[in-house]
Amino acid sequence: MNKVKRNKIVAFIITTMVLILFMVPFFILVINTFKTTAEFTRAPFTLPTSFNIDNYKVAIQRMDFFNALKNTAIVTIVAVLLNTFVSTMAGYLFARKRWKINKIFFIAFLASMVAPFQVYMIPLVKIYGGMLGLSNNLFMVAFIAAGLNIPFAVFLYHGFVKGIPEELDEAARIDGCGFARTFFNIILPLLKPIIITVVVFVALGVWNDYLMSSLFLTKMHTRTLAIATQTFLTNHTAEYAPMMAGLLLGIIPVLIFYLVGQKQIIEGVVAGSVKG
Repeated sequence: MNKVKRNKIVAFIITTMVLILFMVPFFILVINTFKTTAEFTRAPFTLPTSFNIDNYKVAIQRMDFFNALKNTAIVTIVAVLLNTFVSTMAGYLFARKRWKINKIFFIAFLASMVAPFQVYMIPLVKIYGGMLGLSNNLFMVAFIAAGLNIPFAVFLYHGFVKGIPEELDEAARIDGCGFARTFFNIILPLLKPIIITVVVFVALGVWNDYLMSSLFLTKMHTRTLAIATQTFLTNHTAEYAPMMAGLLLGIIPVLIFYLVGQKQIIEGVVAGSVKG
């Protein structure tokens, strides 16, 4: 057996072990959706004695699933679109305009990535929820989610744009394109790989967000999927089996999104990581 073949076998074994490690929690989640809460508490790692879908019916009804799904989709889509629109332009501006003020702003962006959300949590609640009275507003939550993800996105877009030859900008200016037209007509199409990469990260983060959404979305009709699963937890009881079903139902839309666009997502992530 030559060295190359041996390395491939070792890589395959390691990849398989990592896959199993990541799939075990998901497998446990799936099998527990078919149990009762008593069965789950007694033996969470065993197969169910019978497969019934009552937990899914309970989860859809108690969580007001389709309304929560709509709310989550609105927040995620608006946040991703707003983040992409602002971050691509900001990344291009920081990469191409070497003004001193730009350097200061870019360093501030990088510094803000270090601070956890808990640092901004109380001021955000005071300003948006208290002073402006915008609690239970989905678009306000999407606006904040987009803003919190902008520093990370700008960092990635900035690095990607730095890898694009500036001769393209110069050629566009010779042809009569201004700064904005150069960005939208020349640079933006070249950003497709990194845009896909950032969209995946931002969308997953916003879709699964619980802490920020729970601070602003307190009414039943505005709850997202992450908050709706709290329905099964009270001060005295915990209905784990229906909650597991609700968690799985919340994952399914993301899995469908990935399966439908997996080719573009994988190509974009790979191209973005290599280029960036």
